[in-house]
Amino acid sequence: MDQSLFEKIIEDCQEFPLHAIEPFLNGEPFVDPKIMDRLELIRSGLPSTKLRVYSNGYALTPKRADELCSLGVDHLYISLNTLDPEKYKTIMGFKLERTLENVKYLTDPVRRHKVARKITLRMTRMDDTSLAEQNEFKKFCDSRHVRCFIVGLFNYKGDINSSLPVPKYACEHITRLDILSSGKVALCCMDQEGEYSLGDVTHQSVLQVFRGEASRRYQEMHRTGRRSEITPCGTCNLFWPSTDNMPWPRAAAHVARFWAYFAIHHPVGKQAPKVSLCPDHAKLLPDVTVEQLKRLPASEPTRSLM
Repeated sequence: MDQSLFEKIIEDCQEFPLHAIEPFLNGEPFVDPKIMDRLELIRSGLPSTKLRVYSNGYALTPKRADELCSLGVDHLYISLNTLDPEKYKTIMGFKLERTLENVKYLTDPVRRHKVARKITLRMTRMDDTSLAEQNEFKKFCDSRHVRCFIVGLFNYKGDINSSLPVPKYACEHITRLDILSSGKVALCCMDQEGEYSLGDVTHQSVLQVFRGEASRRYQEMHRTGRRSEITPCGTCNLFWPSTDNMPWPRAAAHVARFWAYFAIHHPVGKQAPKVSLCPDHAKLLPDVTVEQLKRLPASEPTRSLM
């Protein structure tokens, strides 16, 4: 992003109370040679705003970690995803060894609370992520005294496969703006190329975009329970909720749907992978009717059907 545009965005954000800012969207923030200067600009220009930084950890070298110590980052999230070197290489494209060394350095007790007030290691739970992997990940987080966050896979507007369904409550992203490096404002972080753009901060203020017709349309559809009717939200399973600017009876209904979704589908936390049979294996199962099962002697132990 052009520096003058970055500075304009920070100035725009001074016009209203901003709860949090996350300087990343597409790509790794610590490969940006200007990232430390930009974090300092955010901290000085928006001193009351929470500064959250997301990283894959690979570029978060000891040098970068030492530089973070003086910035006052509120929350650092690192997407580690697995402790299996081969799987890590497949998912992230890097060598796990370097990332782990970076993580161990920045979570050393000498500097852990200086790097950020909170540090979270994140694992995206794939369909084949075993409980053993999840337990190992949790154990590693505990050993480094950082927060462990295991979460299910988002489907990115329906572009990738995920076993989690589309929620029926409002999405938290209707209260946020995601700005691309060009200045175009994407619908949300799932809209990586700005296909569903809400505006452009090169010629609009941040607040103008947020209050614009396109933003208000999405906000209204979500808040009135019509998420399924709007593209691409109707096919996106991002499950973090929003109850902002809703009458309390409507907010209560959305909260109830949210807790029901979490209770049924368990999108956060450890969960064993679902067991399923491929069609070829299913054909090998014997064809046993309900009547045959009823005729099994009640006194005999249950027998294998194979």
